[in-house]
Amino acid sequence: MRLRVWLTVAVLVLAAAPAHAQKLYKWVDQDGRVSYHDQPPSDSGYRVEEKSLRGERSTEASPDVTGKAPVVLYSAPKCGSCDLARQYLQKRRVPFTEKNVEGDRKLQDELIKQTGGLSVPTLTIGDKVMRGYLESLLEGELDAAGYPKVADADTAKKE
Repeated sequence: MRLRVWLTVAVLVLAAAPAHAQKLYKWVDQDGRVSYHDQPPSDSGYRVEEKSLRGERSTEASPDVTGKAPVVLYSAPKCGSCDLARQYLQKRRVPFTEKNVEGDRKLQDELIKQTGGLSVPTLTIGDKVMRGYLESLLEGELDAAGYPKVADADTAKKE
């Protein structure tokens, strides 16, 4: 009988635990130290990232993500790698701004100033700069910035 009571209590505690652990907060302080908690910090001196632990999927980039890490694609016509980068961003449903630098001296100067060079495709994700297109690297940078993954976007298309 006692064992049955303890098992019932254990099952109830384990069943209730996920309800409380729906979000995980990653705090980064001014010195770069990282810690993880189930509550956001009360002090605003931390950079905080929030992750859902219940398998909730977002199929669109939140305004917070697009505001912190806007995506810009510097491109030129007849650029195969530019086309691939554009297609990947569209497939992943990442909002982005495309800037065609061919024949536009002002945009060329902007590209040189922001990235230190004049090559296409060049992508900026927030303050990160990627010269050229390599899907795995772009995927990793978008993941790190908090954009929804390709599988999440594909799921949303089917629904």
